[in-house]
Amino acid sequence: MSIKTVLTEATEEELTEAVQENLFALFGTMATVLPEAEIMMGQGLNYHHAFPTNPMFKGVWGTQLTDDELEAAIDHAISWFRARNAPYFFWWTGPDTVPNDLGTQLQARGLLDMAEQQQELAVGIKQTSLGAPGMVADLHQMNEVVLTQTPPGFTIVKVNDEKSLYDFKRVFIDTYQIPDWAGQAWVDATLAVGIGETPWCMYVGYLNGQPVATNMLFTGGGVAGLYAVATIPAAQGQGIGAAISLKPLLDARDKGYHYGVLFSTEMGVRVYQRIGFRLTDVRINRYLWRND
Repeated sequence: MSIKTVLTEATEEELTEAVQENLFALFGTMATVLPEAEIMMGQGLNYHHAFPTNPMFKGVWGTQLTDDELEAAIDHAISWFRARNAPYFFWWTGPDTVPNDLGTQLQARGLLDMAEQQQELAVGIKQTSLGAPGMVADLHQMNEVVLTQTPPGFTIVKVNDEKSLYDFKRVFIDTYQIPDWAGQAWVDATLAVGIGETPWCMYVGYLNGQPVATNMLFTGGGVAGLYAVATIPAAQGQGIGAAISLKPLLDARDKGYHYGVLFSTEMGVRVYQRIGFRLTDVRINRYLWRND
């Protein structure tokens, strides 16, 4: 299902589908706005490839293949990314993935699931082999009181210059212990499109002038999606994570969006539930290929 308009009065099926549709819309947008990016859609799966090194900018998604087609499709995908000298790519799976044992077959080819990627890419992102739990929220039923439950001196701003963009990068790296190049990819992508011109909107939370939290909002697939939500360890437990998760969603609501979606880390679920999200049956997994 491809959702082109803002979802209103959505069914449960539409909401759970929107968790992955928002992600897929982000990939399509990357391939549209970034220089020399490529997207290939159809034939049972989709590819996107853009220049930033982070594997979020290079991936396979929307897989709908028969068992007989799968081995050749994996070979073709790996060859396609090798031809572009990609150091990594993610192969994404979700509720509509066919075959349903795709993850097992990708692991047999050496790809790493979310749990196995922690040492490779992000020590601070805790996931299980089941993948990330998908969550949804009605933006008209959010717990807005959390915005008043932060420490004095806490403010949230949209990234509007290079300083705040690099503040975003530093918080993201420090929170999740990701490699510098993985955070730099979002800087490079944003500068390539233009600060304030990107289809994703980045936020930084400051405590007494120091950057301590991040969030990124992307509206697509009929809903508002959250990515890169982070709070540095020293600032956790003070309501900052809840506040910076909520503020961009209220901005999206002001623009007419009715629902928010995300796929969470295991540790983030309670924070999101506090502001009004609920769990769905959706699990989003991503399998990492490395160009050895």
